[in-house]
Amino acid sequence: MKPRDFHQFSTVIHFDGTESLGRTNHIYRSSPHDFRSLVIPFQLGVCGVTFNSIVVLFLRKAKSLANPFGIITLNQAVTDLINSIVFAFIVAPTVFLTIPLPFEVTSRLGQLLFLAYDCCSWSHLLITLNRFTSIFFPFYYALIFSRSKTLLYTLLIWTLAICINFYEYVFVDCHFYLPVGSWNFDFKGGDACKDIEWNMFLTAVIAILDIATVIKFHRYSRDREQPNSQRKKRMQKQEFYFLAQAMLQSTLFYIELVCCYNLGALPFVASQWAQFGLRTVAWVTTHAADGLITLVCNGDFRRMVSRNILGAKGESVEELHSAKTSVFKVTTKISVEP
Repeated sequence: MKPRDFHQFSTVIHFDGTESLGRTNHIYRSSPHDFRSLVIPFQLGVCGVTFNSIVVLFLRKAKSLANPFGIITLNQAVTDLINSIVFAFIVAPTVFLTIPLPFEVTSRLGQLLFLAYDCCSWSHLLITLNRFTSIFFPFYYALIFSRSKTLLYTLLIWTLAICINFYEYVFVDCHFYLPVGSWNFDFKGGDACKDIEWNMFLTAVIAILDIATVIKFHRYSRDREQPNSQRKKRMQKQEFYFLAQAMLQSTLFYIELVCCYNLGALPFVASQWAQFGLRTVAWVTTHAADGLITLVCNGDFRRMVSRNILGAKGESVEELHSAKTSVFKVTTKISVEP
């Protein structure tokens, strides 16, 4: 079969910051290796769909929807789920089959991806502020993060993200689209399209607040009398998993930004497979791993997975009366029958 060539006419701002005018060639040539361009994002996307679907389903089953931390975690999982679905069931088949989707279609997909990405980042920030408030301002926690106010915060996140997204695509004319024959999304528009300083700053703020919260929680658990050694071990385990979750998720999003915007701009990684790994694979891996980290680092999720999927039985988990400790859990009470 003769290789197929596709060409695109547009003004494109590439991840490396270069701009090409007029005809931009995105040449696709069929080869046996192209099967991996379907398998890799599809498998990672399916993993993301699985992990984040479990988070969503178990949150509802655990009756955590009334818990502010659970509401925000649910919102985060939904945004990761959107990214995973788009890559697994739309982007992967389109790239492999070289379906010539119109620019209007792929730019809308890119708009959806960035909308979900922004909501995911701000959900992480809201979770961080939730924990920070509980540890540093416990007497104001119930006032600031009541159920109704938390629902309002999540609504504001989506509203703000939609407004910013609409402004960038309509007034700035910044589009994130999948060129015909390309394996990666690319930008079309002005210099504002490749501005990532805000995302880097947001991720840094999240990491700093999480570290401060962990330090404060460690001092609290150390200074507090622990007559029950079992309870002390439980709090230390909680502290470890919270630190792991905070650091892993912050590091993950930093790596994604560096791969997509910094490493991807280096001349020696200009090959098709290098760009595919640094951009498409890095993006879908981040949102798949985000759900996995939430599952692994939260004790309630681990117990529910063990009980409902693996069929294991566990001990009853008593209700945590202290707001300082309950904020690290998705639910305030989980009953696992012996």
